[in-house]
Amino acid sequence: MWTTLDIEIKFDKPTNIRGQLSSLLKAKEAKAWAAGAFNAGTDSSDSPSQPKRISMSNSSTNDPANRFSQLKSFYKKQITETSNNNNNPFAGSDYAGVYSAPGALNRIMSLYSSGLGNLGNMKKSKGRPPIMREALTPSEGLRIASPKTEEDTIRQMIARECDWDSMVSIEQRQSQNQGTRFVDDLRPLPVLLRTKRAKRCKACKHILVKPEFKPQSTRFRIRLIALSYIPLTSVRPLHPMPVLNTGGQATAPQAINMDALDPHKPVNFLLTMKNHMFDSIKVTLATPSITPGRVRSKVTMLCPTFEVGPNSDVWDEALATTGTDPRSSRSGLDKSAEAGKVWDKGRNWTTVVMEVVPGNLSREDQMEEDEDVIEVPVFVRLEWEGENNGDEVSLRDTKKEKEGDVVKRELAYWIILGVGRIRGRSLRHA
Repeated sequence: MWTTLDIEIKFDKPTNIRGQLSSLLKAKEAKAWAAGAFNAGTDSSDSPSQPKRISMSNSSTNDPANRFSQLKSFYKKQITETSNNNNNPFAGSDYAGVYSAPGALNRIMSLYSSGLGNLGNMKKSKGRPPIMREALTPSEGLRIASPKTEEDTIRQMIARECDWDSMVSIEQRQSQNQGTRFVDDLRPLPVLLRTKRAKRCKACKHILVKPEFKPQSTRFRIRLIALSYIPLTSVRPLHPMPVLNTGGQATAPQAINMDALDPHKPVNFLLTMKNHMFDSIKVTLATPSITPGRVRSKVTMLCPTFEVGPNSDVWDEALATTGTDPRSSRSGLDKSAEAGKVWDKGRNWTTVVMEVVPGNLSREDQMEEDEDVIEVPVFVRLEWEGENNGDEVSLRDTKKEKEGDVVKRELAYWIILGVGRIRGRSLRHA
């Protein structure tokens, strides 16, 4: 198995591989430069300026990052020094110093008043604007190309050991620093991060990506999962209402044991669906009248079609002008399940009543595991209207639908509701 120890590279930690490689490369280049400078200084045949040239071309300015920072600081200093001069044409924002002088307007107006014939008699400006100089030393970002470096490159290219595979391709040169010609000079470089903008989903308006303060992180802040736009479904039993006795006092009924439901005794359940989307949806529920399996239970959905409000702000519900359902404001004694009407309704949720009549169990010695559990399959169909953003346009409506129009969308899926267990014969006799 190949490891980096075969090429004499040892990493101190498993992270930041690129930074460790850069440190090793800089240390290697520093040793090579020191050896070259020593040989150039001890060679009597070279001119006195030769060691200076080597030090200028092989200094730390060869690093693109260091050279860029040096050039940036140098030009900032030049702009600051030249801006302090009153005759500087680059003074002010957007280099508008030429037109900010008091006599600038008079000089411009004289061009139109005196005519073109008097242009030669105009007085010349007394002061000349300063000129920004270029970098002169390696500390300012100057890099001098050495002829010896080019000769060494050509000599290495025509060597017998160098072939076509030893040269870098065009794609490799585009992703490397300037001057990289051989495969041995390729180094892993970090990928340039791009600006991240906030983006919303075109279908459900959820925020997919948000600008983050840590540019190293590229993860999604919000993940779109099925529960983000499929309504959350919950089931709970509808306990019987208190009964008034002969004395006028209300007596609490016996609580329903979900693990021991009596066969052939109707039980009402409250089915609540909570909407996570920002659009109101129309829900249609369909369930078989008899559950599948050996234990057949009857199921009746009292309100199979209803609407669920959007997941808007909580203040929208308080400021809504539409009246609430009078059934929700009535007390528990007056409330009863009715066919075709919802049980309760809120801002982004709706509750309907589902009636279940448990079936009769066979002999317990013939029962399989969890066969006494009542599971109700429900087919859910959602319909809502959303904005058309051009991503889902049918062929038949291409001419009619435009970007920004409202289009109808639908979604259908199956769910299984586990409501409880049927009481066995041994428990009934006990």
